[in-house]
Amino acid sequence: MASTLSPMITPDTVLSFDINPGTLLQFLETRAEGGPRLKCFEGSVTLVSPGMPHEQELDRLSSLILAICLILRIKHSTLRSTTWYLPLGVGDTAYEADAAYYIQSHGRAKKNQPPDLAIEVVVSNPATKALRAGAFLKIPELWVFDIPRRKLVFYHLATRGKFAGTYRPSPRSRAFPILTSSEILERLEDPEADDTAFHENCREWARRVLVPRVRPDA
Repeated sequence: MASTLSPMITPDTVLSFDINPGTLLQFLETRAEGGPRLKCFEGSVTLVSPGMPHEQELDRLSSLILAICLILRIKHSTLRSTTWYLPLGVGDTAYEADAAYYIQSHGRAKKNQPPDLAIEVVVSNPATKALRAGAFLKIPELWVFDIPRRKLVFYHLATRGKFAGTYRPSPRSRAFPILTSSEILERLEDPEADDTAFHENCREWARRVLVPRVRPDA
């Protein structure tokens, strides 16, 4: 697939290949720690080594989420580089999110329980495999931030009806019900280049905009 990236956006390094059926666990055991992020659905593997734009935008999004949790006093646990897969490697499907969070499940998540929220940042490769793997692993919510298109979509895992077991886009977050994708994207467009100042701007926005939503009399 030809790249449509702006010349100003450094692409990620992406490698795709297939593994033999039933060999997911063996494959995971051979991988070096701290290597490229893994997206694997039914034995079709994609490894992504993030470039600078990927890392910078992920850090801004993570900083924004941290600011929201601090101001609203939302307890949470942040995870990165965790490999999610079913016991015994069932389905030859595994997924490493760019970031993942226990929010509703914070402090009571069982061993190997999927996160409440996963984040996927897209630069050079589509989010298709991440969405398929996340749905297979039953991650309730997945945010996809497409950097070249400057588009952020919240996906919720449908649990009933004809779309059960698949992700459906939603304007509002499930993990953070007071948030919409449009306002999160607007915050990410803050021109502030300094990470500390950006974080402070996010905290001030959360105080001014979000606190009145959850505590109208505050």
